[in-house]
Amino acid sequence: MSATLYYFDGRGKAEIARLTMAAANIPFNQETIREKKQFETMKSEGKLLFGQLPMVEFEGHQLVQSSSIARFFANRANLLGSNEEEMLKIDILFEGSRDFNSAFMSYGFVGFTEVLDKAKATAMPKYLPIFNSMLSKNGSNGYLVGAKISLADIGLLEVVLTIEELLGQDELKPYAEIQNFLATMKSNELIHKYLNSELRPRKNDEKYVAEVKSVLY
Repeated sequence: MSATLYYFDGRGKAEIARLTMAAANIPFNQETIREKKQFETMKSEGKLLFGQLPMVEFEGHQLVQSSSIARFFANRANLLGSNEEEMLKIDILFEGSRDFNSAFMSYGFVGFTEVLDKAKATAMPKYLPIFNSMLSKNGSNGYLVGAKISLADIGLLEVVLTIEELLGQDELKPYAEIQNFLATMKSNELIHKYLNSELRPRKNDEKYVAEVKSVLY
């Protein structure tokens, strides 16, 4: 059964859900929210528990909160670890990737270069060495935990793809493990298919920022 993702015409907080559904081999389509009336109707119908997007309809569920959506689909595909120790590591690293990713979420909304300059000065020097080290400690096999893709990898992938696209591959050169990780993720058939499909929205631009603001405010 396919899922339906409701979100704006961009990546934003829905991208982790898209990546996870892709990795979990869950087919999905997208309903783009472009007008305030659409958003207000969904809220009035009780489809948005906390009055926020994204929301995913799947098998009778109305799933909200981006990390919870990702965990739901990761669980269905056994991407949360095979034992208690792996599950704990994956959850910690996934949450760390969410903190890292937050440095880029306001790209365009509080400026473009401003967000990237701040991320380069603060978040990247903090998080990239940590994840690089964790990849090394896991045996340099291209995964953060164990010997196969997990939700932790999907979380890190979102941020590394952002860095690659917005700042260039040179930013990753000091981190050999991160570069190997990125190559491993891109070679994953399901991930590769999603990244090269029309399902993946464009990066934030002025049109997207204006559209989101017109819906929310």
